[in-house]
Amino acid sequence: MWVWAVGVGQIVEMDSKGRITIPANIRKIVGKKVFRIELANKDTIILRAIENKRDLVEKISSIKLVGDKERVSVDAATVKDLYGGFKH
Repeated sequence: MWVWAVGVGQIVEMDSKGRITIPANIRKIVGKKVFRIELANKDTIILRAIENKRDLVEKISSIKLVGDKERVSVDAATVKDLYGGFKH
């Protein structure tokens, strides 16, 4: 689901410790808790949602690689010429 709100938005204020609260409706849409903050210019701050490193590691480790079972024990050196490989 994409939300396009060009020129329209909610007004939020920074507290005395420099914190800005992201409104709940935006947090629900974004669904992330880690952000990269960038200063585009004096009046523009860009907040980009990024993957939490721990969540990213879990996603990668849950990937199950599958392949041709007949090639499981094939030595790469025996087929290198078929794919443009060469020996140093």
